[in-house]
Amino acid sequence: MFENVREDIRQAVTWHAVPAVRRWFGPRAETIASIALSAEAQTVLVYRLQAWLRRKRVPLLPNLCRRLTMLLAGVSIGDRVDIGPGLLLNHGHVVIDGTTRIGPYCSIAPFVTIGLNTGGPDVSLEGPTIGRFVFIGTGAKVLGPVKIGDNARIGANAVVLSDVPANATAVGVPARVIAHEYPLGPAASELPKG
Repeated sequence: MFENVREDIRQAVTWHAVPAVRRWFGPRAETIASIALSAEAQTVLVYRLQAWLRRKRVPLLPNLCRRLTMLLAGVSIGDRVDIGPGLLLNHGHVVIDGTTRIGPYCSIAPFVTIGLNTGGPDVSLEGPTIGRFVFIGTGAKVLGPVKIGDNARIGANAVVLSDVPANATAVGVPARVIAHEYPLGPAASELPKG
């Protein structure tokens, strides 16, 4: 848990930097200011507390943490969600539910829903599995037991109901996959050559 928190704080300082505070008071003060001024960073940290309390089987407090994230940034993160380090929530207003796994260093834009596909004959309680360095655009919906590969990009307002391979972009309703000739993003250098 604490490794994740360290990376979440590093990500918050990267995206919500306060250079004047750093110049006047130093890097530690900038870290505090970055977290204090970012409801989205606070939301991720409260989620980490929620997950830790849930693992320790503390009653009531995980639910209060979830309510707090809803108040801070309009973010609802369910009890069965597992999020890797370095999550970046851009402006909040996100719903993540179901048995969902989100890999490290993902970026989620506002008004995104990630979770269960409860419509139609293929109802599943299993949520998506999202890889590393994935970007999910504004208003996108990722529903059901789909797999989103590393470095994938989900376009704004896309509705993803099937798998998206690594280094691809999904756009449209329902989403269609656009493959890229070259790998995208930071995880590209970690991909096997060949």
